[in-house]
Amino acid sequence: MNYQRWLFLLKLCVSVTLVARGWLTWQWDSPIRGLVWHEDWWSSLLEKTTDLTWTDFALASDPWINQGLMVFGILLIVGGILPWFISKSCCPWTRWLLWPLAGLLLIDSFARWVSSDYEFGMAIEHALQMITPIALFFVSGKNPAMKRWCLLVSIAAAMTFIGHGCYAAGIHPVPLSYQNMTIGILGVSQDTALILLAVAGWLDILFAIGIFFRQTRMLSLCYLVLWGAATAAARVVAHIDLGIDGWALNPWAFETMVRTSHWLLPLLLLLLYRFRIEPARSEVKRITQPV
Repeated sequence: MNYQRWLFLLKLCVSVTLVARGWLTWQWDSPIRGLVWHEDWWSSLLEKTTDLTWTDFALASDPWINQGLMVFGILLIVGGILPWFISKSCCPWTRWLLWPLAGLLLIDSFARWVSSDYEFGMAIEHALQMITPIALFFVSGKNPAMKRWCLLVSIAAAMTFIGHGCYAAGIHPVPLSYQNMTIGILGVSQDTALILLAVAGWLDILFAIGIFFRQTRMLSLCYLVLWGAATAAARVVAHIDLGIDGWALNPWAFETMVRTSHWLLPLLLLLLYRFRIEPARSEVKRITQPV
């Protein structure tokens, strides 16, 4: 594994994450709608500045929100092309556009946290998705910040799996979607599904902490890669619908794709530690040198 192949996988991760989140926002709505319709935040301002009731505002704003979410989603989809231009010598400035893309992912994640009634697990569960553009920014300049990249991804991976573990272990109410996926895939009862989820949740938390200790880092990263891939794929496996129209996997294929960072970023971190991947000076010069 050399640096160029490693960087290609990172770009792929960023691209897939942005495109999938963009498609889900555009075609399948988003909790961002709830930020606009958060009555506790906006009702008093509405009363002071307009004659509209809250119901009238909700009805009037719906078409605008739909258009806004469409633009939001399309921006993310178009942003999915950006990682493949960063290495072009003619436009090295494009790497700075990764920050506003990360900002869009942050808005989406913030909306999900608000819609969960400010649960701690939801506040951190999407950390890996949020930092994918920033992770690429750190290693796409003239002096790739590999140590900083490792620290960023390690913290984000721990946050994602701890957040996920809080729900599976029952620290927060176990989502019905988790239960249904476990029952549908394994064919177990609800009680058994809750037990299995609890075990998996505590393992998530345990191995998330383990990546910060040298003695347990490699084992913990292996777990994160395998379990991150399994939980992402579960969105498709649990919703395969063999009917007249074939496999109805939309939006579930995109729900799997948007979680690519949950296993691919830990894998890239594992590869860095295992093979001590570093960009050669010639590679950095070829990536960043202007025409």
